[in-house]
Amino acid sequence: MAEAFATEIAKSLLGKLGSCAVQEFRLAWGLEDDLARLEERLKAINAVLSDAEKQQSKNDRIRLWLHMLREVLYDAEDVLDEIECETLRRDVVKTTGSTSRKVRRFFSSSNKIAFRSTMGHKIKSIIDRLAEISSFKSEFNLSEQPIDCGHVLHEETEMNRSFESFSGLIGRDEDKERIINLLAAPFKFPNNFHQVRSIVFADSIVGPTCKTDFEKCLSEFKYLRSLELMDDSGFEAFPERIDALKHLRYIYFGRNSKIKRLPKSIFKLQNLQALFIGLGLEELPKDVRYMISLRYLVLTTQQKRLPEGGIGCLECLQTLFIGYCEDLENLCEDMQGLKSLRKLVIGVCDSLISLPRSIKCLTTLEELFIIKCDELDLMTIEEKNEEKNQPLSLSLRIVMFDNLPSTIALPEQVLQGSAESLQTFIIKKCPSIGEMPECIINLKKLQNLEISDCPRLSKRCRRETGEDWPKIKHIPKIEVDNDDSGEETSN
Repeated sequence: MAEAFATEIAKSLLGKLGSCAVQEFRLAWGLEDDLARLEERLKAINAVLSDAEKQQSKNDRIRLWLHMLREVLYDAEDVLDEIECETLRRDVVKTTGSTSRKVRRFFSSSNKIAFRSTMGHKIKSIIDRLAEISSFKSEFNLSEQPIDCGHVLHEETEMNRSFESFSGLIGRDEDKERIINLLAAPFKFPNNFHQVRSIVFADSIVGPTCKTDFEKCLSEFKYLRSLELMDDSGFEAFPERIDALKHLRYIYFGRNSKIKRLPKSIFKLQNLQALFIGLGLEELPKDVRYMISLRYLVLTTQQKRLPEGGIGCLECLQTLFIGYCEDLENLCEDMQGLKSLRKLVIGVCDSLISLPRSIKCLTTLEELFIIKCDELDLMTIEEKNEEKNQPLSLSLRIVMFDNLPSTIALPEQVLQGSAESLQTFIIKKCPSIGEMPECIINLKKLQNLEISDCPRLSKRCRRETGEDWPKIKHIPKIEVDNDDSGEETSN
């Protein structure tokens, strides 16, 4: 049942109230008392929610009570989202726009006093509504259960809800009629529009009214958290008013080849956490650096080079996929700015020549996959002997190099820097690699080594007889193709 999400929403709200952005707002904007009262109300209701959700199937009054509660919780979520978004926007202006009139004009930040007044009225209204709803709970004899709200992980909870648990999902076959009715009806977390958290424009929704309906959605469904445009949805551009959806967490148009450019207004979405970019994009502007909450980016572009001052400024980014970029020759040189990056995948970039040496500064990186880059030489990230700095300290757990015909040697410094972390190492279709580097013997945590379609390297790593066998024999599991020893190549 949709009402069963009340507990999740309440926990998420308590996590939001403890977030850095809301804490900053509480102190700087003079709403400490109001937000503290809201927090107390939420805690009181949250204590009985688990029992209420268990009883709702047998008690219609409790089910109605939960429905009313969910409406208020959605409103509270929207208000806290607005607070977070405004605080993040002001942080962007403060850190990147203090000396740039262009950036200040780009954000055209709202009046602080007016915003504080508006939020204050909304918060007090929510507190009053929660108090009224809370007063009914005593009639249901609900049991209070201790719930540890102090350890709510706001970011993780919000990400999971945003990407997987949206209510009011619209655009699939059974819901297509619903969105049409909503769009056609007179406009009398308005409640119908408020409840819609996710819209999917499927490939069957095409025609002359498609663009109009899309723009209408952007103007009416202001509380969207997720927006997806599928393969042949017919959209060739995002409207400039996309920034009105300031609550958005997730945008997907990964298979859309018609959208060539992104409007500048899209980079005002400071709450956005995941962005899947389509196959037709000509260029990713530097303005992507303003998406300071972005954690997940899938990028396809027709650029030859990713410029500095863009992706490299995304300090919260955790996962970066760069793929199907036929013209891309160089990545940005300032990748050291990706201070939270844990997974990097570069694939099907046939023109890519080199990797920036700053990749070796990604100390939080745990997974590295480089796949099908015909012109890439991995040795471009290595320092020359006379330029070597102190030993690297990396966190790589799994590394895969696949289909890199121009790579003649493995990056020894990267491997050596991961001596205390690397567990799985996969090398495929790298025919030019001639030997295993000496440092492999120092990778004491390495549990799995797989070599396939690498004739020269496979020969040197054959069990017992290969020239590089002494370097790798300490690894518990080894799989090497073309091993004619007659034994399974596993220790």
